[in-house]
Amino acid sequence: MNYLELVNAVLGRMREPLSSTLVGETDSVILIVKDLVNDAKRSVEDAHTWNALRAEWDFDTVANQKLYPLVGAADNANVEYIFGESGVVIKPLPLREIKRRTAAGTSGNGSLFYAPNGRDSNRDMQIELYPAPIKVHNVMVGGFKRTPDLSVDTDELMVPSKPVVYLALALALRERGEVGGQTAAEVFGMANQYLSDAIAYDASATDVDNIWTSV
Repeated sequence: MNYLELVNAVLGRMREPLSSTLVGETDSVILIVKDLVNDAKRSVEDAHTWNALRAEWDFDTVANQKLYPLVGAADNANVEYIFGESGVVIKPLPLREIKRRTAAGTSGNGSLFYAPNGRDSNRDMQIELYPAPIKVHNVMVGGFKRTPDLSVDTDELMVPSKPVVYLALALALRERGEVGGQTAAEVFGMANQYLSDAIAYDASATDVDNIWTSV
């Protein structure tokens, strides 16, 4: 669903007139619903590592450079895995431990590690590699990237729509009281059930990624 469809789905359930476009909209109810849809979207995106939000970043290392930005990641991404040359796994290590080892002048014993470390000038997440690479090779980073707030009519929602619509509706009803005999608490319950179902369906699509084994 796009932004306009999401807002109208909430308005319809609130027994409010629908909008033909969100551009230049001044109606106070519609303006509130626009914000609540984005609030709900962010909550749903944060609730699960959705397959639709998977992202990859590739970069080439530079000799003796340790910090590398994930271009376009901003503060909306998290890292699931990093592979180096020939598919070598680059393992996570706490940044504090990386700094300790760097200060101690210890080597990586042939292994390469990483930790998120701040933002660059574009506010993109940075990855610090340890030890700093001594030659150029390609690094592949995989993870998840949440989408920016919806802003225009045609902006598409990437995560399931039902949890977003009903969570936005519940947030609206918390202020209004009720609609059609339904209280905010009831609609929050529906939103949580839709979210739970959506997560289960999404997880089942990649069930092998959700098998936990001892190491």
